Amino acid sequence: MHAACSITCARGIDPVALYPELRVRQLEAARGHEEIPLAEWIDMFDRAIAALGEPDLPLKAGASLHLRHLGVLGHVLMNCATLGEVAAQLARYIRLLGQIGQPRVERVGDRVHLLWIWPHATPPSGAVAQFMLAARATFMRWLADRPDLRFDAHLHFAAPPDTRAFERVFGGELRFGQPHSKMVFPAYYLELPVASADEDLRQQVEARAQSLLRILEGEPPLLTELKGVLARNLANGRVSLAEAAAALGTSTRTLQRHLGALGRPFQSVLDEVRLHAAENLLRDASLSLTQIAFLLGYTEQSTFHNAFRRWTGQAPGAWRRQQLGRG
Repeated sequence: MHAACSITCARGIDPVALYPELRVRQLEAARGHEEIPLAEWIDMFDRAIAALGEPDLPLKAGASLHLRHLGVLGHVLMNCATLGEVAAQLARYIRLLGQIGQPRVERVGDRVHLLWIWPHATPPSGAVAQFMLAARATFMRWLADRPDLRFDAHLHFAAPPDTRAFERVFGGELRFGQPHSKMVFPAYYLELPVASADEDLRQQVEARAQSLLRILEGEPPLLTELKGVLARNLANGRVSLAEAAAALGTSTRTLQRHLGALGRPFQSVLDEVRLHAAENLLRDASLSLTQIAFLLGYTEQSTFHNAFRRWTGQAPGAWRRQQLGRG
């Protein structure tokens, strides 16, 4: 599940009170394998920060992240030889985590500056910077089995009223209001060996990461954005061509023209999004078929039943039993 959802749940707040139920269910079922559009990712943190009154919530979320939450990328990092290789592989495969910025390593004398570069025209997100740098500090300590590693943190936003969490996470000097967000540490850290490295396993997981990266890079940005809009709005039923075009800031005619050029009619994209969401939800045995139909935006279970059979050749109940090993 997304880190903001996990932390609100840990604080005793039902994530469904803050986020659309379908998205919570999708993220729970996907277990970290579904890309979240950047705007939605930031919005989820903003809602959690407002609900909990914790401006340093993204920092705490990043510090609590485990490599297993990164899916195949986490396995790639765990099987690198050194922390220097970890930095290189993270830069190479960061796209697997979404459009959340690019890490860059710069050597300045005997120090390393690990920058976090914001790739968008909008102002850089303080929430994403907190999350990414805290996760990097945590991962480096865990991978090297060196809890004593200390990092100076330069952050592009103003200092919060209470900086104690930042002191605990980074352990070194804190500088707020800087031109860029980055960590600074001794260059020899990059030479530290990764305690969990396994050369044979590394080749397997890197091949998988390369395959996933090719898939992501091969999909046009318009399709990625459209799928994100449709996935977020399935439960509330706002998935018509006109509503999707408005959400993307374009006209229905322009959207249809672009999709036509890609050979992807709007209905086929909507069906793909619904099928992906349906498969994730069907793997959750606690949900009835009626609930799943509602979460997918259908008013009748029979409509969902007929659509799923058209997509897969199976009834949703039979597909679920097969996936869950129940005949």
